[in-house]
Amino acid sequence: MRYYIQFPAGTGELVAESIGSYVDRPDVVYADDSSMIFESDTRRSRVEQMPFVKNSFTVIADVLRRDLDWSVEALADTVYDGGLDGYADTFRVMFHVDGELVSVGRRARGELESAIAAASGQRMVGRGLGEEYWAVGRTDFDRLMLCRRHMRPGRAAKAAGAISHELSSLLVAASRPRREDVFLDPFAGSGSFTNARLSFPAKRIVYSDSELERLRGDFPEAVREGGIEFLADDALTLPSIGDGEVDVIVTDPPWGEYGELPMALPEFLDAMARSFDRVLDREHGRFVVLVARMVADEAERALTNRGLAIGSAHEVLVNGHPATVLVGGREAA
Repeated sequence: MRYYIQFPAGTGELVAESIGSYVDRPDVVYADDSSMIFESDTRRSRVEQMPFVKNSFTVIADVLRRDLDWSVEALADTVYDGGLDGYADTFRVMFHVDGELVSVGRRARGELESAIAAASGQRMVGRGLGEEYWAVGRTDFDRLMLCRRHMRPGRAAKAAGAISHELSSLLVAASRPRREDVFLDPFAGSGSFTNARLSFPAKRIVYSDSELERLRGDFPEAVREGGIEFLADDALTLPSIGDGEVDVIVTDPPWGEYGELPMALPEFLDAMARSFDRVLDREHGRFVVLVARMVADEAERALTNRGLAIGSAHEVLVNGHPATVLVGGREAA
């Protein structure tokens, strides 16, 4: 089966590194910084559940990309030759080329809509509820695809300033989750990472934040009742965590942009790295840390000074702010 997914701009490298946590043996056909086309035996229902994806699609057909109207008419011919199993009584068609919604000629659009209606038995509507078929073209990809958009589950709203569902899930996936993991977020805040880690089996999932009592009332239901252990430890000492007790840390420490650090930034980063070094498994401990891009070099230096290797670094945007994701551990990933 061929699938097309869209994800937050700038996270393409992280998606490529993390997708194997959700999809069996993905064979990537095309990728850029906000989308990917891949083939996999993974069922559609699992692709629909990928939490770091904004939109996902099953690719129904593709044709050589030339003049847009010509390619749309070629897609119509391909659809007429096959059948479509519709999941709703009605449908509409969207045209998304090189990252933008575009219009096509009336004739070409009409031919594609007629072909889909004939092949699926569905009725075309101009707007409203129904199945969505997208004709998609991507820059530097020589095919125009006809895709069926998946009906993805809704998610609870995030608190203002919280890490998005997509990025939280992506960073958790980058940590290479394992069933036997003791997972820790020592700067857990609103619980974005511990909540995202609930998507994978784990031995323990530990939330820790020195402001736990103040934050607890704003937790979403899944965080309050999802089998997460709660600590109110100082992340720089973690007194409730034993030496080498943690398999993986995924966290978003304070960035130091607004004077919220209790000490000078180099001292804070060194104390954080010392704390991580103490609690991480001595052989296979690993981490994913999100920091402001302007302090990424200092954070990397603090971690490596403690013998924690950086396997990869990825530049992303967090609520419009430049940031860097550091992925590593005892053994560089």
